[in-house]
Amino acid sequence: MSDTRPVLAVLGGSFNPPHLGHALLPAYLLARGDAARVLVAPCWDHPLGKALAPFERRMSWVRLALAHCDERVEVSAIEAELAGQRGGRPSYTLELLEALALRYPDQRVRVVVGSDITRSGETERWHRWERIVERFDPIVVPRAGWSEDGAAALPEVSSTAVRAQLDAIRAGGDGAEAARVAVRGLVPAAVAVALERWIGGAEPRVWVVGHGHVATHAVPWLRDRGFVVEQLGARALVAGEGPSLPETAPTGVWLLCSDGALESVAASLVGKLPAGTPVLHAAGARLAREALGPLHAAGHPVGTLHPICSLRRERGRSRLSTASFGLGGDPDARGFGQTLIGAAPALQIQDLDARGRLAYHAACALVANHLAVLEAAAARVLCARGLAPKRVERALAELMLGSVENLLALGIPTGVTGPLSRGDRATVEAHLAALDDEATRGLYADLSERLAGLLGLNQALNLKS
Repeated sequence: MSDTRPVLAVLGGSFNPPHLGHALLPAYLLARGDAARVLVAPCWDHPLGKALAPFERRMSWVRLALAHCDERVEVSAIEAELAGQRGGRPSYTLELLEALALRYPDQRVRVVVGSDITRSGETERWHRWERIVERFDPIVVPRAGWSEDGAAALPEVSSTAVRAQLDAIRAGGDGAEAARVAVRGLVPAAVAVALERWIGGAEPRVWVVGHGHVATHAVPWLRDRGFVVEQLGARALVAGEGPSLPETAPTGVWLLCSDGALESVAASLVGKLPAGTPVLHAAGARLAREALGPLHAAGHPVGTLHPICSLRRERGRSRLSTASFGLGGDPDARGFGQTLIGAAPALQIQDLDARGRLAYHAACALVANHLAVLEAAAARVLCARGLAPKRVERALAELMLGSVENLLALGIPTGVTGPLSRGDRATVEAHLAALDDEATRGLYADLSERLAGLLGLNQALNLKS
């Protein structure tokens, strides 16, 4: 019987660096219907011993190259996990595929290779190629010179050619500018910028303290923006355990540990940073001079850089690249925060007192945290009518996403849909009559009254009576 599971196409490689062919390949696979999802996994090392740029740097380049892709394309660091289990052995494609097959049993894992690999005989050098063919049915992508005329749809680019141009840039001289132009024609624009910054040694250094939800997303986001990031553990820092502090001083420090640990982390950094090094924290509800009191007393500029964004480590993607930030504190600390976020929009919260900061954080929490109340109430109504819970969850999630997108694009009142947007009070009253649960009926009535006010309806609904 044929395997009807959706295909997870696995694109491995060194990506040293990624080029335009790599950037376009996932869309090619999805458009052709070869895969339902594409997982891109830069290798930790090379089984044939080739020198590679550091793993995290290549991960950053790949994220930049594929930033245009939707959630069907995942950039995975699974090779770093597998490297820790191998104990120094080389990275093999077969092991990667087997690990992914275990991780995604509901998907059919297939490996993606170029026709140059299959037709040149290079597969003879691969570890257990015959096993890969047997279990993971390769998707062969036509490459120019290794396929029928006209079959190759992707640009014929190689990382080797990109590295040759980078070497010319490093060498300087008359050919450097021509090499820069050549690189911009071989790699995605964001990757070209990152490569030039890398070979020019113009990457500012940031220490990030913490390994929680926010740090999980902030560290790769900063790396993608061109910062050299040193990630430190808050507990080890406070306890004086673990590896020693990096030898190179940072441009600044961003504390992404738990709110309750801020004072002790701040105290542990006193005397360990050059004078004047700015330090930020990400706690929206707390003033920096209070939360980071020991550092402020030691003369360090302190401030807040609060991502106005819902972040979970379980999610491979975040909205940090489009998020706004709350920015406050001492002028030099705010300047460092502005450097980190670049052109991202910022709410200037430096003039808020302690109570104002709590109100600011409450407003963020009202939006970020309470959608779950609406989703749960709606799900109870639908599941009580015998509808399948999994499908209910999916339907409501898509409905909420669409509603938020409408509000973001159109604002209030234009972005509001439903009966009240049409002035249809009768339908709202009929909805209430159909709701058996008193709590849900009260929630619907209260929110409808408030929405009627936002929409400027002439008469109050009086739904609670």
